[in-house]
Amino acid sequence: MNRTLNFFNRNLKEISRDPLMYVFCIGFPVVMLAIFQIINGYTDGNTPMFNLTALLPAIIMFSYTFVMLTMALIVSKDRQTFFLKRLYASPMKAYEFILGYSLVGLVIGLLQTLVCVLTGWIVSLITNANYISFGDTLLLVVSEIPTLITSIFFGILFGTVFNDKTAPGICSIFISLAGVLGGCWMPIESMGGFETFARCLPFYPTVYLGRVITGATNVFNLTYTFDAVAKLGLIPILLFTLASVVLAVILFKKKMTSDN
Repeated sequence: MNRTLNFFNRNLKEISRDPLMYVFCIGFPVVMLAIFQIINGYTDGNTPMFNLTALLPAIIMFSYTFVMLTMALIVSKDRQTFFLKRLYASPMKAYEFILGYSLVGLVIGLLQTLVCVLTGWIVSLITNANYISFGDTLLLVVSEIPTLITSIFFGILFGTVFNDKTAPGICSIFISLAGVLGGCWMPIESMGGFETFARCLPFYPTVYLGRVITGATNVFNLTYTFDAVAKLGLIPILLFTLASVVLAVILFKKKMTSDN
């Protein structure tokens, strides 16, 4: 456990020195929340997807894709600089490396969530908008954790398989998919087969479930409730979480063996 904590501390220090982490992981979600609220204000509330209760779950989910990017970068850079190869000679096991990386991703993701929730609360005070209760806030955070774990381990996976030049490009594809297929900024509920496809991925079910918790209503005449869509959405969320963890562990161990 001490080896894992030491590795975790090292990774946390490395990431905290990178200004891009503050720009994308912390600053970007705050800016997006503010911009969309300004747009909603100028349209007199006629952009219901930008109402705070509908927007907050989407911003939180979308921000996790930047955790994926951060994890992919640090793992791929550690591989490219042979830092990991030098550590492979130490008594550390594969699971200790993976825990050391994933715990950092968890810290960043939870910090992002806290920043988004606090920003949303401040915006609600400024605009006199309704905001969710403390209990619903905790429930929202819990509901988003599986997708955060998915993002963390896919980041580790991409950093293991690809180099530091290719990994960001792969992550950018997932960032775009999360925004479009998550229904963050567009009403995919009215798009027929496109919505059906989106339900099979974790992005849209995560946002949908989050909007159920926040009580989002009147989003293009749709009121979010814990219906069949929300219940069935738990399946792809959990499947992708499990798949990301298993694949990341298997491929990291395989890469570790081949590098040795």
